[in-house]
Amino acid sequence: MAKTRLKIEYDFTFCLIGIVCSEKDFRLCWMLNNQLGLKLVKTEDYTLGLSKHSLFSFHDEDMMRDYYLIANKSFTSSLLLEEHQHTDYFILIKGELTDEEKKYFAEQIKKLSNVSASYLIDAETLKSKHNLIF
Repeated sequence: MAKTRLKIEYDFTFCLIGIVCSEKDFRLCWMLNNQLGLKLVKTEDYTLGLSKHSLFSFHDEDMMRDYYLIANKSFTSSLLLEEHQHTDYFILIKGELTDEEKKYFAEQIKKLSNVSASYLIDAETLKSKHNLIF
């Protein structure tokens, strides 16, 4: 009898922005909401194995986009993306965005007080990109 294998391919065509910031997650969320006009709210923590990462989300029906703010460091100090150990948070945006819009988001985030850096990340090049499937 022949075996049939199911091959699953995930879509990593979202926008990913790394944020270096010393603020608590709820404070950064508040600043992002004010700066970018978002309505991020606290949702159930993202569980990855035994670690839990703080998660905020917002669904924009008008622009057909989903926004997620997720902490890189869990409550047990494990990292969501090992390749970016100096990054504190990630903004993940699912939906259609132009390159100019991606750059705009990164620049606006960088303007926030207490944000040391924000930068675009190519999710396709990440070794631990499967940790971003939720």
